[in-house]
Amino acid sequence: DLAMAACRASVALQQQAAMAKSTNHTAHNQSYKNHRNGIKKPFALKKGQRRALKGMDPKFLRNLRFAKKHNGKGRESEE
Repeated sequence: DLAMAACRASVALQQQAAMAKSTNHTAHNQSYKNHRNGIKKPFALKKGQRRALKGMDPKFLRNLRFAKKHNGKGRESEE
């Protein structure tokens, strides 16, 4: 019984090794799909408009607020 179990295990390992491998990632057809509607430039914002900050990194936005608040303050420049 022990020999039969070992034989079955070795056959199972051989079958697993013989299985076909599949690709994890491919860019096939993506370029074609992108060019179907044309790759467009991001539209320019009109005068007075700003990009939305929604979805940006919160740590970056917090630092941005402090930078804007303290812009121009600090050490006096020596001329």
